[in-house]
Amino acid sequence: MRIIIMTGKGGVGKTSIAAATAVRTARMGLKTLVMSTDAAHSLSDVFEQKIGADPTYLAENLDGQEVDARRELLSHWVNIRRFISSTMKARGIESAVAEELSVFPGMEEIFSILLVKKYYEEGRYDTVILDCAPTGSTIRLLSFPEVLTWYLEKIFPIQRNVMRIARPVAKSMKNIELPDEGVFDDIRNFILSLDGIKEILTDNSITTVRFVLNLEKMVIREIQRAYTYMNLFGYTVDAVMVNRVFPEALDSAYLSNWKSLQSEYMTYVEKAFSPTRLFKAELFDREILGVESLNTFGESIFGSGNPAASYSHSKPITIEESNGEYLLHWKLPGLSRDDIELLTRGEELIIHAPPFMRTMMMPSMLVGKEIAGAKYSEGSLTVTFREPVA
Repeated sequence: MRIIIMTGKGGVGKTSIAAATAVRTARMGLKTLVMSTDAAHSLSDVFEQKIGADPTYLAENLDGQEVDARRELLSHWVNIRRFISSTMKARGIESAVAEELSVFPGMEEIFSILLVKKYYEEGRYDTVILDCAPTGSTIRLLSFPEVLTWYLEKIFPIQRNVMRIARPVAKSMKNIELPDEGVFDDIRNFILSLDGIKEILTDNSITTVRFVLNLEKMVIREIQRAYTYMNLFGYTVDAVMVNRVFPEALDSAYLSNWKSLQSEYMTYVEKAFSPTRLFKAELFDREILGVESLNTFGESIFGSGNPAASYSHSKPITIEESNGEYLLHWKLPGLSRDDIELLTRGEELIIHAPPFMRTMMMPSMLVGKEIAGAKYSEGSLTVTFREPVA
C-alpha cells in the first residue's frame, strides 16, 4: 500500500490538492482512500458529496473518509472518556459541556494513524492519501507513536502504581476522582495498538510526505522549518506542491506586482527545496469542486504521470550526535567546495556558494550553537555544531 501525507500551512489548498491526487490515482485503476484528519473537515465540500466517518463511496476506485474523533473515542477509549467527563462534572462543569470537552484537540490525528495501520494490515487500498491539519498538527501526528511508546515503557508503570496507592485516600475526599484500572487498561491497549506504525510511516517505499505551499514569504518559511523537522524525525519528503501559481497567460496590470513576486519566490523555492521534486498547480479561473473538476485539476498538476509514485527514496537532511557535538549532513549536489561560505542567522543556516545560495531552518537543538567545522564531499555537506565557547 502507498501512503501519501499532505500537509502545509492553513489555507494553502491542501484539501484540493489531496482530493485531486486521489481522483487521479483512482482513474489510473488504484483503489484509493482520501482521509481527512483535520477537525475542520472540508472533503465533503470539495467533492460536493456527504462523506461519513466510515469510508464513503465517491467514484469508481475512490472512497473518502472524515475521521470522527468522538465516535472513535467511544469505540476505543470508553473508560478514559467516562473518567474525563465525570471529572469535569465533579468540578461543576455542565454535563453537555463536559461531554464536548472530553474530546481533546489532536485526537483526530491519533485515531487517523490507527486507521492507517488497520487499512495497511487489511490490504484494503492501494493508496491512502491523508489530508492533514496544518503543519504543526502533522508533526505531532507523526511523533505520536514514538512518544507514546516511550511513555508506556518509562512513565506508565510508575503512574499506575502511584494511582493504586492514592486511590483509597482520594475516595475519602470530596470531588476528587482518580483514574481506575479500566482507564489504565484503555491507555495501555491503545498504545500497544500503535505498535508497528512507526515502521510503516518511516518506510519511504510506503509512506512519503508532500508539502503544499503558496508563493508567500510566511508560508515558505513555515514549510522550510517543517521540511527540516520531517527529515529529522525520519520521514521522507518526496514532493513540494506549489499551489495557486498565476498562469503566464494571465495579463493584468493590477496583478503585475504579484506575478513578479511569485516569480521571485518560485526561484527561491526551487533552490531551497532542491533536489526535492516540485509540482506547480496553476490558479484556475473557477472553484475546483466535484470529481470531474478535481480530475482536470489533477491532470494539470501531474499530466499523464502517476501521482502515487514515490519521487524520493532518501533523506536530504540528517542530524547525529557525536562526542557532545552535532553533525548535520545535508545533500547538496553541484556545489564547489572551495567557494562555500557558511553562516547562521537566528534559526537559519545559510550556505553561499556562488551562484548558489541555500537557506535551511534549523531545529531548536542547533539554534544558538556555533559552527565548529564543515566538510563537503561527494555532493554532501557535513557541518559540525558545538556549544559556544565562553
